[in-house]
Amino acid sequence: MPSRARAGSSVDDTAPGGRLPADLTSFEGRRTDLNQVKRLLGETRLLTLAGFGGVGKTRLALRAARELVRSHPDGVTWVELADVRDPCLLRQAVVEALDLPDLPGRDTWSVALQHVAERRILLVLDNCEHVLEPVAEIVDELLRHSPGLRVLATSRQTLGVPGETVFSVAPLPVPPPEKAAEPGVASLFPSLALFRERAASVVPGFELTPANQVAAVELVRKLEGIPLAIELAAVKLRVLGLDELVRRLDARLDVLRHSARTGPSRHRTIEATIDWSYDLCTDDERTLWARASVFTGGFGVEAAEAVCAGGTLPEEAVLDVLEGLLEKSVLSRVESHGQVRFRMLEPLREHGQHRLRVLGEHDDLVHRHLEWVEGLVGEACLQWFGPLQEAWCTTLRLEQANLRAAAEHCLTHEPCHERSLPLVGTPWFLWIALFLDEGRQWLERAVATCPASTTDRAVALGTLGYVAGLQGDQARAAEAADEARGIAVALGDSRVEAYATHVAGLSALFHDPQRSKELLTRALGLYDGHDALDDHLTAVRVQLALAHIYCGEVDAAQEHFDACRELCTLTGERWLFSYALYGLGFVEKMRGDAERAVELARQALDIKWFFRDLCGLATTMDLLAWAQADAGRHQDAACLLGAAESLWTSFGIRLFGSPDWLSKMRDAEQACRRELGDRVFETAFRAGREMSHADAIATALGRVQVPSPTALADPTVVKLTRREQQIADLVAEGLSNRAISERLVISPRTAEGHVENILAKLGFHSRSQVAAWVVEKRVTMPSAARS
Repeated sequence: MPSRARAGSSVDDTAPGGRLPADLTSFEGRRTDLNQVKRLLGETRLLTLAGFGGVGKTRLALRAARELVRSHPDGVTWVELADVRDPCLLRQAVVEALDLPDLPGRDTWSVALQHVAERRILLVLDNCEHVLEPVAEIVDELLRHSPGLRVLATSRQTLGVPGETVFSVAPLPVPPPEKAAEPGVASLFPSLALFRERAASVVPGFELTPANQVAAVELVRKLEGIPLAIELAAVKLRVLGLDELVRRLDARLDVLRHSARTGPSRHRTIEATIDWSYDLCTDDERTLWARASVFTGGFGVEAAEAVCAGGTLPEEAVLDVLEGLLEKSVLSRVESHGQVRFRMLEPLREHGQHRLRVLGEHDDLVHRHLEWVEGLVGEACLQWFGPLQEAWCTTLRLEQANLRAAAEHCLTHEPCHERSLPLVGTPWFLWIALFLDEGRQWLERAVATCPASTTDRAVALGTLGYVAGLQGDQARAAEAADEARGIAVALGDSRVEAYATHVAGLSALFHDPQRSKELLTRALGLYDGHDALDDHLTAVRVQLALAHIYCGEVDAAQEHFDACRELCTLTGERWLFSYALYGLGFVEKMRGDAERAVELARQALDIKWFFRDLCGLATTMDLLAWAQADAGRHQDAACLLGAAESLWTSFGIRLFGSPDWLSKMRDAEQACRRELGDRVFETAFRAGREMSHADAIATALGRVQVPSPTALADPTVVKLTRREQQIADLVAEGLSNRAISERLVISPRTAEGHVENILAKLGFHSRSQVAAWVVEKRVTMPSAARS
C-alpha cells in the first residue's frame, strides 16, 4: 500500500514503492554500503543506520528503500521523525505514514498493528535520536505483532531494541594529499565526485580541472568527506570562488550556512546539525565533548582519562561518558592492532573547541594535552629499545596527529618554545624509523625558534643532522653536528658530545668512510663512558660496521653486526635488528655468497616493512637488487632497482649520494643490461618503479612474481583477445574497473574478470604493469598491426 508523505516534504510520486521522499541530489559513493544494507535487511528484522548528522544516513536509507520495493510486496513506508518532538505524536506519525483510512470509534494504533501484522512491509523511520526511547518502544511492539515487518531506522544513536543490527555509516572516502593533482581522481573518490556534482548544480558548467582540482581535494579533506558539509560548501560557490572558499574554511561554521528554505531545519546549516547533537547530550557528555576536542587524529581511553578528567567529570566516569558520546555518534570507534581509539570528525571537534573557549578551559586543556604528549614521548624513549618496540611503533603512528599538534603549539606559543626542543629532538628514532619525511621541518623550526646554547638545543641539532644526513643533505648534516658538538664541549656534556660525534660520523660515512670510521669509533668510546641508551650504542655500531665495509674490512664489519644482532635478539628489539640483518647481508654479498645475501636482505626487509622505515626499506631494496643480480636473476634485480628508486624519491637522495654505494648500484645495473638488453631492462625497471610500495615489498620478498620475461622481452608475443586488449588499453588510461564497465556497458564483475585474466596472461600483479606493457607494445608494434 502506498504510504502518505509527511506534510511539507518533497515526495516522488513515480516511485515504484509509493510516495517516498524525492532524491534532490545524486547518490554518490555508497554502492558498497548500499549492498551491505540490502544484505543485512535480508538477515535481520531491525537494522539501524547510525552515524553523525549529515554523514548520509537518510540518503542511504532512501536509496535502499527504493531498491527493496520489489522484495516487500505490501509497500515501503517512510516515516520522517525529525520534526516530531512530542513522543505522544510518534504513533500518529506512523499511522499517517501508513495511509490508513479514518475509522471512527476505533483506536488508530490498534488498527495500525492489525494492518502491519498481515503484510510484508518495510518501515523506514528516519531521524530517531531525539525521541529514542519512545521509538524503541514502538519498534519493539510492531516487530512482536508483525512477523512480516522489517524496520530500517536512521539515528545518531542505536535504538537498543532486542535483535537490532547496527550499520555504521562513515563519511565518504577522501583523496590523500599525494593524489590531489592526479587526473581522474574524482572517479576514484566519491567525496570529490559529490562535490563536483553539487558544484555543477549551483555553478552551471563547473568542472574539475588541473587548475582547481587541488583546491577541491583540500576542501573535501577539510570537510572529512561529510556529505552534508560538502553540499553546503558547494552552495557557497554561488558567491565565493573555490580558492576563496578553501581559505575561509577555518571559519567554516560562519561560511557554510545553508540558505535553502526547504528540508528539515537541522540541514539548513552544518552548525544547526552539530548544535542538535550537542543538545541531545548530558552535561557530562557536553563537558567531555568540549575537552576531547583538544585531541587531533583520535585518542584512547587512557588519554581521555589523563587529559579530560577533572572538576565535575571524575576520571572514573570518563569511560561511561565516552560510551554515551559513541552511542550518539559524536565519537566514532576504531580498532587498530588491538588498540581501541575514538575519533571526532573535524566539524564536531571545532564545535567542541568553541565550547571549550566558552567554558574558559581551552588554555588549560591545551596545556594538559601537551603534558600528556611529553609524557608519552618520554616513555617511548625509555622503552623503545626492547620487547615493546613494535607496540610503541603502532602507538606513535596512531598518535602522530597529537604529536604534531603538541609540537605546533610549542613552536607558536612563546612560553612553550623551549619545550619544543626535547619534544622533537630527544626521540631521534621517531623521525628516523617512523616519520623521516616530516622530521626535518620540526627540527629545523625548533632550533630556529630556540637559539640559546642549551643541552636540549644540542640534542635537537644532533637529531637534525641525523635526519639531514639520511636525506642526502650532507652539508646541513655536518653543520648541525658541528654546532651540536661545539655546544656540548662548551657545556662540558660528554654524553651529548658523543651523540654529536656519532652524527658527524654518520654524515661522513657517505663520502669519506675512513673519516667516518674514526668519528664513529670516537663516539662509541664516549658512549661507553656514560649510561647511554642501547639504541645509540647499537646504531653507532651498525654505522661503524658499514664504514669498515667501505674501508675493505669485512671481518671487522661482521664482528659489529654480529654483536648488534645478539644484543637485539637478547632484548627483543626489532628495528635495529633489521639493520644488523641488512649489514650481515651486505657482508655476504661482499664475500660472494649472493644467495645468503638475498636471504638476509629479505629478512631485514620484512621487519622494516612493519615499521614503514623508508630509509631502511630503500637501502635494503637496493642491496637485495644487487644480490639478485649477483645470483643471476637479472630481471628480478632490474625490477627491484626500479622499486628502490621509487622508495628513495619519497624522502631523499638515492643511496645518500654516496659514491661508494652508487657504484654498487651501477655495477648491478650494468650486469642486468648486459643480460637483458636495454629495452627489457628499462621495461622491468619501469614496472618496479611504478609499483606501489606494498606491491614492491611483496615482489621483493618473493610473495608475487616479477612480470613475465616473455611479456617484457617482446610485447607482441603475448596475445590478448580483442576485448582483453580493449580493456588493457583502458587500464593504461587509468580507468577503474567500474569506469571500464560503464565505458563498455558491461558489469563491473565482468570487467574485473577480464582484468584478472590479463594479469594472469602477462604474468603481472598490478595495473601499473599492464599500463607499462601497453605503452611498450605501442612503441614496438606498427600502428597498422595494432589496428
